[in-house]
Amino acid sequence: MIPSYGKVLKRLSEIKKVEIERRPLTEKVFREFEETEHPFFIVRAPTGYGKTVISFTFAYHSLKDASRYDRVIHVLPMRSIIEDIDKTAKEVLGFSRTKMMGSSEEFMHLFPLNITTVDTFIWDIIKLNTKKLSAIRRRREYGYDYLTQASILTSLIIFDEAHFVLDNPRMKGVFLEVLKFLSRNRVPVIFLTATLSRGYIELLKRYDAVSVKTFDVQKEDPFYRRESEKSFDLRLVPGEHIDYVDEGSRNIIIANTVSRAVEVYRKAKEKGLQNTLLLHGRMTPTHKKKILETLRFWKNEKEFLLVTTQVVEAGVDISSDNLITDLAPANSLIQRFGRVARYSEKFGNIIIVRDVEDWPYERTLLMKTERVLTEQLEDLHPRLPETYQEIIDEVHGKTRIEAEKGSNLAYKKIVRKALEDPAYRSDSVIKGIERKIRDTSQTFLRDLMIPLEVEGEVVLLSPSKAYELWTQDGITVLQEDEELESMERWNVDKLAIDIALGKKKIVVKYKKEYDHEMGIT
Repeated sequence: MIPSYGKVLKRLSEIKKVEIERRPLTEKVFREFEETEHPFFIVRAPTGYGKTVISFTFAYHSLKDASRYDRVIHVLPMRSIIEDIDKTAKEVLGFSRTKMMGSSEEFMHLFPLNITTVDTFIWDIIKLNTKKLSAIRRRREYGYDYLTQASILTSLIIFDEAHFVLDNPRMKGVFLEVLKFLSRNRVPVIFLTATLSRGYIELLKRYDAVSVKTFDVQKEDPFYRRESEKSFDLRLVPGEHIDYVDEGSRNIIIANTVSRAVEVYRKAKEKGLQNTLLLHGRMTPTHKKKILETLRFWKNEKEFLLVTTQVVEAGVDISSDNLITDLAPANSLIQRFGRVARYSEKFGNIIIVRDVEDWPYERTLLMKTERVLTEQLEDLHPRLPETYQEIIDEVHGKTRIEAEKGSNLAYKKIVRKALEDPAYRSDSVIKGIERKIRDTSQTFLRDLMIPLEVEGEVVLLSPSKAYELWTQDGITVLQEDEELESMERWNVDKLAIDIALGKKKIVVKYKKEYDHEMGIT
């Protein structure tokens, strides 16, 4: 494994045009993996440590030795960060495949490195191949149900920043049921995290108490020593984001919603700020890719301003001198802090704007975070876990009991049966989920989204945003090739359910001219 790690680092150094040093923690993970019969690892390291290289190395190693696993499945919490990791993987390894709703690359997880979202991963492991939902729903085929599940069971599963999933009440119960199934079938699992609370770690240990090993960065690690020399000025303030932009440096503003990001971006343009870009989740993949490539080109520029949403929280390799962010739950804030002074910079400035609305976060989490930050902000260093771990634990739970609260158990029985019963085929699974949605009005996994076709690509919209565009004559809905002429608000939610379950042939298209600066706003 170590020789594979060296080759991956060499290639990464060539691409980045800077020497990428070995990480003691990463090498320890590789050694322990080879010595552990059924690995169930939790790897905790600060943002910027280079945890994604672990996935690349395991994938590269599988080409030479597939005795422990056939392939790697790298599971991300958000669709928005897949493109960045996939691009780097293709540059480093020469191969990578993405699998998510709307992607055309993969039917099953059969490539050496498969990058997917947690939603798609869960659909697939319960035998509902996301590429075949429509055919399954129409009972035309089973949609590779056992084969898709088997492609997961013979893989190494790497969950990247799983706290995003565990913080989601709709996903937590289902995710833990899937985790139990993986553990029982001795599937090797690795969690990569910068911000997992003590409570969540205790909760994960419940599912494989024997094999769970936790790896933490040690103070003698060169990365730790170097990062500890950096200085950060952190402030919790009221006011407008624009007021805190330093026009002579690299700035990133992170807003909690698209509408807030667009508002800030417009103010920045009105103010005449140079090199200003907007990035959010309601842009096409090509548009987002272009923005990220521009940022890579600008990374050594003296000044720029990126206005964005939480799409940059995890896995996006950009850095700034000055970070201005909306108040968010503690673990999200630590992730955002990873976008400032990420490289060789010696100083970083972080401004947390406290005047924000609750959405999309629970108000209790925001209030807890603000209270704890007010008490401990002076002692917090964004790269040193011992200075922020207590904050994470205080906000997100110190015990297993706290971490287990809020799990949506409505789908637990269906998911368990789908995972364990060989006679429970894909058509039965989809019927069970559909019936549960109808009976309880509780959506499966996250809030259902509507895939909007834009210039041959897909942008995911919430039902409320889709309805807003409908009222503005911005979208066309084709159901069984016939255009929908009327649609009430509640019908949009039903439309999202029908699309997710492949119940009908439904295509939603964008009618307006796509804005290659602002995206869909």
